[in-house]
Amino acid sequence: MSAAFLAIGMKEHADFERAYARYSESEEGGQIELVAALTSYVPIIATIFDNEERDFPGVFHYEVTEPFGAWFAGSLCATGKLPEWIDGMVKLAEMVEAFFAQGCNQVPMLEKTSVTRATNYQIGSLV
Repeated sequence: MSAAFLAIGMKEHADFERAYARYSESEEGGQIELVAALTSYVPIIATIFDNEERDFPGVFHYEVTEPFGAWFAGSLCATGKLPEWIDGMVKLAEMVEAFFAQGCNQVPMLEKTSVTRATNYQIGSLV
């Protein structure tokens, strides 16, 4: 589900075709690399979606996952390169916190959120 909404967000970005054309002309550019980079966020998003303890104030995939795919396309369009993974993680954390802040009376506590737990898991698995 997460991968599908990421792809929808990316493909529906107004400048996606131009961004993809620019990227595919670069030395690093290819469809496989693009899909691999985009879907590298799926385990993080799925972990957040499946394990978040706060109440969901809306539809997570419509309000976080899909817009994150659009952000990914926008970054690609702006630079002609894939976004750095850590930049994506920062943006994803911002989007997740903004999503939960809209309907919760809780103060965002990044150190206790699923984003941090998922990121720590991902970083730990890379070491």
